[in-house]
Amino acid sequence: MVTFSFTVHNEDNAQHPRWIPTELLIGIIEEVESNDDLLALASASRRFHDLAMVNFFARYKFDPFSKELKLDSLEGSCKILEGLAVYIDLMGSSIYQLSYNFGYTRNNLQLLQRVRLLTRYVSKLSSVSYVTLTLAAQYSGDAKQWKDVSVVLLNTILARSCRGIHIMSSQLSSFHEEPKNMPPSSKPVDWVKDYWPAGHSPPNDNPKLLKSCFVQTFPRFLRPFYFHTFNANAASITDLSFKNLFGGGADWATMLANLHFPNLQRLKIIYGVIARDPLVKFLARHPGTLTNFEYHHIRYDPRPKSPIRGRPLEPVFQTSLETLTTSPEHIMNFVPSFSSLKRLHDVEIKIEELMTQSGNANFTALEGALRVLENCTNRITLTLTITHTGLGFGAWFTQMFAPTHGAGFRAVARPESKLRCVETLVMDNGNWGFTDNIVTVLLPRWLVLFPQLRVLVLRGGRQSQKSFVGDEDSTSGNTFVTALKEACPDVYIEYGIGSSYI
Repeated sequence: MVTFSFTVHNEDNAQHPRWIPTELLIGIIEEVESNDDLLALASASRRFHDLAMVNFFARYKFDPFSKELKLDSLEGSCKILEGLAVYIDLMGSSIYQLSYNFGYTRNNLQLLQRVRLLTRYVSKLSSVSYVTLTLAAQYSGDAKQWKDVSVVLLNTILARSCRGIHIMSSQLSSFHEEPKNMPPSSKPVDWVKDYWPAGHSPPNDNPKLLKSCFVQTFPRFLRPFYFHTFNANAASITDLSFKNLFGGGADWATMLANLHFPNLQRLKIIYGVIARDPLVKFLARHPGTLTNFEYHHIRYDPRPKSPIRGRPLEPVFQTSLETLTTSPEHIMNFVPSFSSLKRLHDVEIKIEELMTQSGNANFTALEGALRVLENCTNRITLTLTITHTGLGFGAWFTQMFAPTHGAGFRAVARPESKLRCVETLVMDNGNWGFTDNIVTVLLPRWLVLFPQLRVLVLRGGRQSQKSFVGDEDSTSGNTFVTALKEACPDVYIEYGIGSSYI
């Protein structure tokens, strides 16, 4: 280990080490074992700074000028963040995408330090286009201090010409929610009063460039920030997503009631407990703009007394909606009549059918959704997706083709026989794949029910890929391929993982 010392006063002082040959300085810096010492050395002078920082990032094989940075709570990333925060040459630079995951940090001081370091780094940038933040799941310290540093970071990001921000948390429900019997917060306009940290209120003259915002955590201390951000950027926001709304449903409804996005094109609301009627009113204020709507895994609180049958939403979707992703229940009880959706071309149904208490598969909702789809007059791509907790297509086919009260299978009674709108069918069997013998036998029989089917795409777990291409020692894959082609000779069939085709 090399030990050295010198005194640095200022750039004009004769004792400044600028007279030392660069090669010697590089050699000295390379002998510094501690990365903390290396960062300290970088603060000694500008010359040391440049050489030390180059060596520092080289040790981590990290390019500080990359246009896409992805960091996490691991030790290496934390050290890199320290370097980014002090690196002078980053001043005025720009990046396209920044991702930081704060993980499950339970050390309050350490977490605060990392938030401040990230803020310091972002403040150097002239612009950062897209940011993904995964907030830490635990913070047990001063709530006001945590709120202040978080808001300063978020404001700093938005002030750097941010076009898209994705805010998540490191676990499903990461913030304690007040007891349900507590009254909701006051009007959103009152939320922002005395909210901003001293000296850090967002300037009103910031360019309104934010187009996309994904919210996956809705703690009370961030709700004023969300409302202000949405309200300030309402005219520019085109993509809005909410996920895991398992707390603060009343405040969320209040916020929506006070917002309007004149150019909103894509809206996603998935996984949460919300009130239905405020959402319907919010959608009704956006007629003719929404092209993409995703809505599933939602439970209503309070529980509606009756379904809306989609009629109030027809003016919202009929002239604009192109892509719909939802669950069978919402197709039957929420979405407008498909005959009114003139521009619709993609429908994805998220299937999460489970076993009943009697041990039978229950696909009643899916069957009902397909019957509702019968009145669609467009040519569409229909995607049927088995979620990770749902029963696979094998369970559905078993129920579908099983004799009922002595009667055989009646093709004309099936809703698929009336789905002339479906030209492309995408089947995602989730973790089940397509290796199940029931699926391989019954799928060809089911496909012939679609009168206008032209393209079939099969997706499943990677472990099922051999069932499509066939094993060297087995003909099961080839048998399945042959059966599909014989059942659907005019249908182009594609396997949706990698580049394997049938």
